[in-house]
Amino acid sequence: MGTQVLSECPNGAAVNTGCSGGVQHEMQNPSGGVEVGTATLPGNRYGGLNQDYCVVQEFYTPAEIPKGGKQAYIVAICDGHGILGDKSANFAGKAIARALYSGALRNKNLSKLPQSELEVEMQAAFRKGHQAANSIYDCPPKAVTFPKASGSSTLVQYNLCNVAGLNLYRCNGKGPEKLLECGCTATAAVIHGRTLCLADVGDSQAVLGHDDGERYHGTIVTERHHGFHKKEAARIKAEHSQWAKLLEDGYLQVIDGPWAGYELSITRALGHKNMEQYGVLSEPYVTTMHLGDKHCCLVIASDGVWDVMNGDEVVTHVMDSVAEGKTAQQAAAALVQHAVELGMSSPQEEADNTSAVVVVFR
Repeated sequence: MGTQVLSECPNGAAVNTGCSGGVQHEMQNPSGGVEVGTATLPGNRYGGLNQDYCVVQEFYTPAEIPKGGKQAYIVAICDGHGILGDKSANFAGKAIARALYSGALRNKNLSKLPQSELEVEMQAAFRKGHQAANSIYDCPPKAVTFPKASGSSTLVQYNLCNVAGLNLYRCNGKGPEKLLECGCTATAAVIHGRTLCLADVGDSQAVLGHDDGERYHGTIVTERHHGFHKKEAARIKAEHSQWAKLLEDGYLQVIDGPWAGYELSITRALGHKNMEQYGVLSEPYVTTMHLGDKHCCLVIASDGVWDVMNGDEVVTHVMDSVAEGKTAQQAAAALVQHAVELGMSSPQEEADNTSAVVVVFR
């Protein structure tokens, strides 16, 4: 964690395989009228541990873009949960990017594809992400460093053990305990000119900004999958009420079996292998949009941003930065820093892992 790896795809297209800690990254393509930047900070909820993972990847090298054509981008944010959540987010984010990069969308004009074809490709990429996140269970690390408690800056070693058939991590061979259960949210987008295809599971969100001539507005274009989502709540109650229930805070709680008492804040995720039987799905919500001239930006962010800001505030903050002459990366960094400061100055004095991908349409 805390590192950024830049490598080359087989055909030489630049790829950012992820960022965590305090990493920032930027890509620009003047011919496509799109500028992309990303930034992430750990906040203080988990000490210096950052379980968010960001991906920004170009589809093509400059030489591959035909005259008059436009670059296409893959962007994603995954927010990990559980003691191995950073690995879940890392594995899932990379797998989604690989699947989209090597899939059927290459060398195609997204604006001319039917929505059904885009949905199939996004769903396939999320299945790859889900498989990758669940692969952690096949060979989990014997020991892992993790905060002793929420908000603690003290990192301690937890060792893997099996108690009554349950795999869990114990600190120094005894309590506190952390169940071997991990996964992540995922919000991913493919952007080609003014065509946008989004998919998501969990509670990370994307907001599409537009300028009405007087002020900026932000429209949420993803779904938040938790107990307050009416369709998700109805699904859980209809199909899983025998084993799980939804709490007043929107959490999903297991009420029967060896996992009784375990809670998860979301009803859809990648990974979380043990929670599938209690209703946690990996199938994403997918939407496709063709943007107009008034659309100015897209912001994908983890809940460290959405816990303290709404869509209008996020878009306004980003576009104010752009108006000041800042790049997309600088706008992303300023947004993330502002969200962390808001969390730290709240009554709880707590900021979650906080990440954002900012896409500016020029």
